Amino acid sequence: MKRRINILSLLIFMVFWNVSFGQKQLPYYNVDKEIKIKGTIQKIIIEPRYKNNSPFLIVILEEKNTRQMFNVEISPVRFFSVDFHKGANLEVVGSIYSKEERSQNIIARQIRFRGEILVLRDKHGFPTWRGGGMMHKKKRKGKDF
Repeated sequence: MKRRINILSLLIFMVFWNVSFGQKQLPYYNVDKEIKIKGTIQKIIIEPRYKNNSPFLIVILEEKNTRQMFNVEISPVRFFSVDFHKGANLEVVGSIYSKEERSQNIIARQIRFRGEILVLRDKHGFPTWRGGGMMHKKKRKGKDF
């Protein structure tokens, strides 16, 4: 009887071990890896990023100085109301994370587009769309870059 309990416990442990370590870890906002880049939009993508959630708006951004490409994760499509277009200038503050690709990946916290600042996440990286809407801070500062 005791042996059956031990074997059953071992089997349960193995199942939970495989489930917890077999899953891919999703990227998260890391305030310690925050960067600021300015660049030009090269491509706009709408794709499912997270299981059972709304598709995400992704912008491929080419940095002005280095010409390096960045995949910028903006927000779920249903919460974003600004029209971007290819060739537009964009300034992004966000958390960089790695993925097995040539270009860098950024989770955007704040975007400056046409002199308007769009706050996507708070200073700790928590999404502003959690409560149902996006906060738009209209701060006009000079020209568009």
